[in-house]
Amino acid sequence: MSKIAPAWPPAGAIAILAPMAALIFASLDPHEGRTTVAAALGGLIASSGGAATLLRVRAESGADPAAEDDAATFARVPGCSAPSGAVSAQDAVAQARADGTVIVEALPGLDAGLAGRLPARAVIVSARFDGERLAALAGAANTLGDAFLGVILTRVPERSLDAARGALEGRGLACIAALPEDRLLAGPAVRELAETLHASRLHEGADEDEGLEFVMLGPISADPGQPYFLQHGAKAVVQRFDKMDLHLAALATEPDCLVLTGGQQPSPYFLDRVRGGGGAVTVLLSPEDTVRTVELLDDLYGRTRFSGRRKLDRAIELMRAHADVSFLQA
Repeated sequence: MSKIAPAWPPAGAIAILAPMAALIFASLDPHEGRTTVAAALGGLIASSGGAATLLRVRAESGADPAAEDDAATFARVPGCSAPSGAVSAQDAVAQARADGTVIVEALPGLDAGLAGRLPARAVIVSARFDGERLAALAGAANTLGDAFLGVILTRVPERSLDAARGALEGRGLACIAALPEDRLLAGPAVRELAETLHASRLHEGADEDEGLEFVMLGPISADPGQPYFLQHGAKAVVQRFDKMDLHLAALATEPDCLVLTGGQQPSPYFLDRVRGGGGAVTVLLSPEDTVRTVELLDDLYGRTRFSGRRKLDRAIELMRAHADVSFLQA
């Protein structure tokens, strides 16, 4: 997992973005990290005293729930402006021409036409840097021409950061950032747990869009559960519905979520304790057994949505530590 390096560049360096009319974040495929880096850059600009508008382009036809979710995330980035929902490409062009610094998250897939209509530079976000992807990135850069600014790599193993930068530079591609893989950014939110498991809510907690850094299984030994659960902070705990001693031990460590497996109701006493403790924890009841529940949750990693203040703060840390913003001059 990532170790945050000392802050670099200094906050004042972000001011060099001020003259830029627009910056487009594109990717060749979905789930590459466009929302993460766009929100993080907006947060960096705001933290340096600058101002930025964040826009998410939606599909031209039909519903686009992913775009609306991303737009809602942008609306919660402190210090940045964002409309209440996703916008059409035409509206993004109009706003980018009217405003100062505008950060646009494009649809998945390279849209060279959008870059051509905007007074903008384009950054390609990629979660891969293997040979096939490097060739595709070089082709995309050639298609974008003068609009191409560089590449931001996401989810790079810590040991491979230097190799990732070198691989891009070897293909003549500017590396704006190589961001290390991070457990929190990869982790699901409580809402995603509930949706994936088709779980029922026995109790609704606080903000179900906050990311979970850990998903823990209850211990199977006779050791006390509470010291075990205290090892981690932002977490969900998975345990069979009838293990009330472990439920109470986990509850005492303030998890975000308890996932009870087996599809049967837990002790009413446990639910009374949850409600009596202020109700900050969400309690989900999975219809599956513990093994199948964990398998389903494991499939969530790598395709979770970017949401919540925890993920935003972590993404800003990583961008501050690893991004070379000198590439982002107008």
